[in-house]
Amino acid sequence: MNRNNSTASFRPSRPPETKNSRSFPRRPADFPANQHRYRPVGPAAAATTSSSNRTVRPNFVVEVIRDHRAGSIPDAKALVDQCKPAPESFKVYESGNLAGALFFQEWVDALEALVWLWESRLDGAHWLIPKLNHGGVTPSGLREVEDRVRAVFAERIRRLIDGEEVKKWNGKRDRLLVEIGKVSGLLRKPRSLNSFHELSDRKKGLNCEKDLIEKRVKEFKSAMNCMLAYLEGKGLEEYGEDGIHVLRFKGGFDWRLIHSFMLRECRRLEDGLPIYAYRQEILEQIHSQQIMVLIGETGSGKSTQLVQFLADSGIAADKAVVCTQPRKIAVSSLSHRVREESSGCYGDHPIACYPAFSSYQQFDSKVIYTTDHCLLQHYMTDKNMSKISCIIVDEAHERSLNTDLLLALVKSLLSRRFDLRLIIMSATADAHQLSDYFFGCGIFHVVGRNFPVDIRYVPCNTEGTSGLLASYVSDVVRMATEIHKTEKEGAILAFLTSQVEVEWACEKFEAPAAVALPLHGKLSSEEQFHVFQNYPGKRKVIFATNLAETSLTIPGVKYVIDSGMVKESKFEPGSGMNVLRVCRISQSSANQRAGRAGRTEPGRCYRLYSKSDFEMMPPSQEPEIRRVHLGVAVLRIFALGIKNVQDFDFVDAPSAEAIDMAVRNLVQLSTVKPNNGVFELTDEGRCLVKMGVEPRLGKLILGCFSHRLGREGLVLAAVLANSSGIFCRVGSDEEKLKSDCIKVKFCHQHGDLFTLLSVYKEWEAVAREKKNNWCWENSINAKTMRRCHDTVVELEGCLARELNVIIPSYWRWNPYKSTDSDRYLKKVILSSLAENVAMYSGNDQLGYEVALTGQHVKLHPSCSLLMYGQKPNWVVFNELLSITCQYLVCVTSFDFDSLSTLDPPPLFDAFKMENRKLQLKVLTGFGGTLLKRFCGKGNSNLLCLEARIRETCMDDRIGIKVNVDQNEITLFATSQDMETVFNYVNDFLGCERRWIHNECLEKCLYHGSGIPSVALFGAGAEIKHLELQKRCLTVDLSYSNVSSMNPIEEKELLMFIENFSSGSICAFHKSTPLGHESDDKEKWGRITFLSPDAAQKASELNQVKFSGSLLKVIPSQPTLGDHKWFPFPAVRAKVSWPRRLSKGLGIVKCDPRDVSFMVDDFSYLEIGGKYIRCEASKKTMDSVVISSLDKELSEAEILDVLRRATSRRILDFFLVRGEAVEHPPFGVCEEALLKTIAPFMPKNNHHSASCRVQVNPPEPRDTFMRALITFDGRLHLEAAKALEQIDGEALPGCLSWQKIKCQQLFHSSLSFSGRVYFVIEKQLDILIRSFMRMKGVECILERNPNGSYRVKISANATKTVAEVRRRVEELVKGKTVDHKSLTPTVLQHLFSRDGINLMHTLQRETGTHIFFDRHSLAVRIYGPHDKVAVAEQKMIDSLVVLHESKQLQIQLCGKALPPNLMKEVVNNFGSDLSGLKEKVPGADFTLNTRRHAILIHGDRDLKSKVEEIIYGIAQMSCGSAESFDNNITCAICLCDIEDAYQLEGCGHKFCRLCLLEQFDSAIKNQDSFPLCCAYDGCDSPILVTDLKSPLLLGEKLDELFRSSLGAFVASSGGTYRFCPSPDCPAIYQVADPGTPGKPFVCGSCYAETCTSCHLEYHPYLSCEKYREFKEDPDSSLTEWRRGKENVKNCPNCGHAIEKWEGCNHIECRCGKHICWSCLEVFGSSDECYTHLRNVHMAII
Repeated sequence: MNRNNSTASFRPSRPPETKNSRSFPRRPADFPANQHRYRPVGPAAAATTSSSNRTVRPNFVVEVIRDHRAGSIPDAKALVDQCKPAPESFKVYESGNLAGALFFQEWVDALEALVWLWESRLDGAHWLIPKLNHGGVTPSGLREVEDRVRAVFAERIRRLIDGEEVKKWNGKRDRLLVEIGKVSGLLRKPRSLNSFHELSDRKKGLNCEKDLIEKRVKEFKSAMNCMLAYLEGKGLEEYGEDGIHVLRFKGGFDWRLIHSFMLRECRRLEDGLPIYAYRQEILEQIHSQQIMVLIGETGSGKSTQLVQFLADSGIAADKAVVCTQPRKIAVSSLSHRVREESSGCYGDHPIACYPAFSSYQQFDSKVIYTTDHCLLQHYMTDKNMSKISCIIVDEAHERSLNTDLLLALVKSLLSRRFDLRLIIMSATADAHQLSDYFFGCGIFHVVGRNFPVDIRYVPCNTEGTSGLLASYVSDVVRMATEIHKTEKEGAILAFLTSQVEVEWACEKFEAPAAVALPLHGKLSSEEQFHVFQNYPGKRKVIFATNLAETSLTIPGVKYVIDSGMVKESKFEPGSGMNVLRVCRISQSSANQRAGRAGRTEPGRCYRLYSKSDFEMMPPSQEPEIRRVHLGVAVLRIFALGIKNVQDFDFVDAPSAEAIDMAVRNLVQLSTVKPNNGVFELTDEGRCLVKMGVEPRLGKLILGCFSHRLGREGLVLAAVLANSSGIFCRVGSDEEKLKSDCIKVKFCHQHGDLFTLLSVYKEWEAVAREKKNNWCWENSINAKTMRRCHDTVVELEGCLARELNVIIPSYWRWNPYKSTDSDRYLKKVILSSLAENVAMYSGNDQLGYEVALTGQHVKLHPSCSLLMYGQKPNWVVFNELLSITCQYLVCVTSFDFDSLSTLDPPPLFDAFKMENRKLQLKVLTGFGGTLLKRFCGKGNSNLLCLEARIRETCMDDRIGIKVNVDQNEITLFATSQDMETVFNYVNDFLGCERRWIHNECLEKCLYHGSGIPSVALFGAGAEIKHLELQKRCLTVDLSYSNVSSMNPIEEKELLMFIENFSSGSICAFHKSTPLGHESDDKEKWGRITFLSPDAAQKASELNQVKFSGSLLKVIPSQPTLGDHKWFPFPAVRAKVSWPRRLSKGLGIVKCDPRDVSFMVDDFSYLEIGGKYIRCEASKKTMDSVVISSLDKELSEAEILDVLRRATSRRILDFFLVRGEAVEHPPFGVCEEALLKTIAPFMPKNNHHSASCRVQVNPPEPRDTFMRALITFDGRLHLEAAKALEQIDGEALPGCLSWQKIKCQQLFHSSLSFSGRVYFVIEKQLDILIRSFMRMKGVECILERNPNGSYRVKISANATKTVAEVRRRVEELVKGKTVDHKSLTPTVLQHLFSRDGINLMHTLQRETGTHIFFDRHSLAVRIYGPHDKVAVAEQKMIDSLVVLHESKQLQIQLCGKALPPNLMKEVVNNFGSDLSGLKEKVPGADFTLNTRRHAILIHGDRDLKSKVEEIIYGIAQMSCGSAESFDNNITCAICLCDIEDAYQLEGCGHKFCRLCLLEQFDSAIKNQDSFPLCCAYDGCDSPILVTDLKSPLLLGEKLDELFRSSLGAFVASSGGTYRFCPSPDCPAIYQVADPGTPGKPFVCGSCYAETCTSCHLEYHPYLSCEKYREFKEDPDSSLTEWRRGKENVKNCPNCGHAIEKWEGCNHIECRCGKHICWSCLEVFGSSDECYTHLRNVHMAII
């Protein structure tokens, strides 16, 4: 039978016996009284009975009723055993509400037992409800029971008022008072200002905590006094309370209810929620006013406690207290929590939970939790909300669309219902704005329970992106690593914006004793639970999205890293699109994030932005009503009968544009229609209002019903609302690729909605217990699928209740078969998303053109349509996603004809869009170099050409796509503009092609001083021109407007110069200024012509205007400084010599006190054989003037003597010099210096390969000529000897006083990029500091204006400079990756996207910088040596793997392949291609869905077999397909090409080794020139771009040039000859026959040769005579002395002697003295003179 839990409902039938009452005869012993009343609920066998030996009929029965907290049967038995007094007998029941019955004969025993049971329950011994059965109990007896139990409760309440819990809080308060006293004492003492503020803040916090404790205790006592007043029937004021009743009771005593209130109050005191301390204040304010804004900080308890406060205090009366939440999950969790807390306080079903609306909901519970959407729907049916007394709008700071709409509607309702109360609650809302909106209502603040959080602003300097992610992501990882290293224990919570960022951060965070955990919305509940677990010995580092900002509380978080960024969706009325962007958070969000660090203990928040950035943030998040499409809100407003939406009283009014957009969308959806200037609902609109769903979802559902696709319509609406979370793509890269492969089988050719529909259909067919496992196996988010299912069920119920529509359980649509259902579904989807139409532009780079806005957007990478080989022409999309790029999301194709069926018609002209679609034209047959030059560096040429064409055609959509791998160019333009585009591109290509064919290398025949001879080495490896007359082939080009020139203008300028010069340009080099080292800011570069005449003609353009700016065209010679820098580590020395003669006057600088001493020391001093004069200077006090100096003496010679003559310190000395003298040309000086140095250089090295000399032109006022000598640093000893030798000597051709002075400080420098510096910064700093400790060494690091760096080295010895430079060079020059497996073909992959991503990845992983030289195909790695070694090995391994994967790759898309080939492959072989593995044993396969390719891991020979299988599937799919066979044969070896190289000129491919063999053959055989393509019928010369490619590098190219030069000389018919010196590379032109020979002075070896006879040059002699004299040396002497009387032969040695004048004494070179008159020989001069005096009578 049914039994009420309240004892007040039991009325006894007779009173117990008393002395004043009449005695009743006892019943017979065998007849139990009221036996039927004790019959248990359920089978009789379930009862356990116990009684004494004698059967006595009981007079009184105490029943114990089960509470929801009651124990099991053994507990009940134990309770009976302990009962005092013990019952005569008892029964225990296993089921039902009745737990047991205790039988008593005496009234006193029954009463005492009842009281004891209540006392034991209050003691917590059990949770059973004792109740006296009313049978036979008089009213006086009931009053006695009531008095006894009431006394028990009152006594227990009084004990609680002064109980242990109150004492505990009072003790804590006392300790706080002591602490406050200590702080107050410290404040009275003198201290610093900062310390004073810290102590003041601390005292303030302690006082707040003390006050909060006192308020809590007061609230507890107030509640207890309310219960005492109720129990004892007194007024509340008698207990010292003057406030309102926080607890109100009605009717008789319900002991279980009172006990529940007691327990709840004790729990509230123990929990110490902040809002509990403010209960009376809040209730008083709610009593006194109709509206209140309550700001409760996070953790204050407002969401669970306020509803109970209102229900307890009686404010709600008999109506409901409704609390709204923005999310269903919060409704469920909060109602469950409040139901647990208030158990027994409000009856059996007091807390209602309405997460979804139903018109059958009665709103008759005491407390109701519901969504704001659900309450809005209730308002639509009951506009007075007649069953509601209090409305609490929670989480108002989120300002959801429904919240704002609800607030506006309730505002109008408050004026009609004065008994209605409204409380708006939030943690961070703009309270004053809400207060102003609601008539200036009161604001109440509740302090949170957070601990203090130390805010630190640590802004990062990096901006932009790092790789594919924004820089703040890596900054967050770096900060987490730093915190883990430096801070104490405690979990770290870092906020990022997306799943991708979170997973990247988890992958990159590496630290010992730490575990990185992700937290984002796409994780399953099990995966999210990991963040709540403890990891002993490890710190939790949680990277999370803003999911962790408010929704979850993670225990143990002590440190928060706030990136300051969030991903936010916003509807843009201008474009009509939902845009998801990463943007700055609001201040309220920043504070919410910081609060996460102070939940359990004091924490710290690191904000990766500045305080000024925080202050510039908006105070709170922009209301949703300004961020979303207003369709559903405007529809509801129309349903309320409001004619003009603009007049609606919004909290924050949306823009008029947004409202107009929403109205237009509703009209498009046929939900409203205009009527006499106002809008009214259509039948569909009324249905949508009843359904309460977003209009387009409702349109989708209703549209599907009209085609008998009801089931499909509901599922489409559900999956569309949850589309972003169905497919699960998380984990490592390998796991993501696996998820992509699995997704292929679901992908539908009509797009994403059909794909999601097929996913749901398969999921629904799986057994319930297997659904989770199915989701895991298919990378589907099980939580999202359950959410979709719940939505479907909810929509089914809504349609059945509100529209009386029954949803069929069967499906008509089949994903594997094309039927009319596909067509109907596409039409319905189009009608629902009619404003989100896009057309394929024709260019993948542009993507789709959005019909209403004209903007071009690509499909999102996750789009199902990308799994097919072709894109549909027309699509609709759900929203536009804007992150780093813009994407169309949730895209579905439709037929163009469907646009004409839309009613109302679309807001765009579909036919006009069709006509504007871009056409495609493919140009082929180009070389790779031509295409690269066509594109330019960083695609600069291509982009500029595109811009020029777009400007000409006035169409920004025109595009040019270059595919270097396929050697093709694709043009995108409308049919009207295609010819113009083609002509532009063709002209540009023709110009580049001509320059490539004419390209020559300007090769110096030798590297001597002055102007060397050059040869133009061109196509076919031939010498195109040999310039020996030192005429200019090159001009330097400067342009006054060079900084603003674009690549097209540069090409036009070159063509202008080429046409003007009537010659061909064979090379041009654009200069690249390097910061302050660039002197000529207007210099464009230099141009080389095929002939000197063309160069001369081009120089006539000097000072000519081109495009409004002046040209400077100056002839230029390939001198030393014009060549690339030296291939050796350089050591530089500065030398100088005077250009002005000394006046014999010198000035000595010294200390003024030393002047007189120095005058004395220098007096009568001899310098250079002359005595000097010395006196103190009359002009300055610190100078001594020295005169009478030899004018040819140098400063160094004079200073050396002066320093030896005095002990005083000479500060400086210089000579006073006169006018400058005429000086030899710079080239002569350079040559003289080289000749002087050459003897000291190694004999096996040509001097030009060991050193360089550059003489700087002097300024008019310069006293000295200056030169820079650069030595090979490896020859530092030889350099030191050479400099020692030339120091103090005069150069040949200079005057004797022009003596060279070598500076005793030698220099060197190294430059490197900023990227290199960042990876070696630490090591370089250590190295430079070590150099600074070396004596005589100076090492300086400088940053150039262009961002590069330079290390300048100075030392007093060449050896030191060379050694220091070597050590720096080892670090800054990096390491070249040189491995036999890295062939040029393998290195070519670094041009591709995979290669570029590979380099970026390796750089991030290893902390190095990788540079790829695209011309030489060389890879250099920079960084610390250990990291370089790791990066090098990874680079080699990764490149080899990449190359092998490319070689074993089969494309699944192409022009001749079916578009659905990839899906067919997956359907045939599975997503992991396991079926293919069975067909082709010995190989593994990987499917790359993004590239539509199968990668084969195994033997290369298996590729052909796999291709055959795939080809068969392709043929079955579409009936025809192009074969995969593309093998090409090399024309040299006649075998399949290996390591292919494609020639630039003709495009033919050869084996790389075969081409090298052809070049080697040409080097050995000079008859092989010109070098041409070996294909039959193709005589195209091999171009220079092929020769200087990685085919020939360094010495090989020089060998080919020398061989070609030899062939040129040999084929010149004797016109040219090599210098006769052995191995000398110089060439000279042979003199014409019949003309005298001219001298050829070799610039390389300095030999002088006759250009006619090719012997040593012989001035004054003909070639014949010189040849004769050379063959017979004596004949020349005979010829010379013929007819000369003053020439005779020495009688002693026979040598010719000649007498010009003077006496007849001659001395021969043999040492004998001869008398010229008689030719007598003497041994000495005295003997000869004696002979002359005695014999010939000479007077001497």
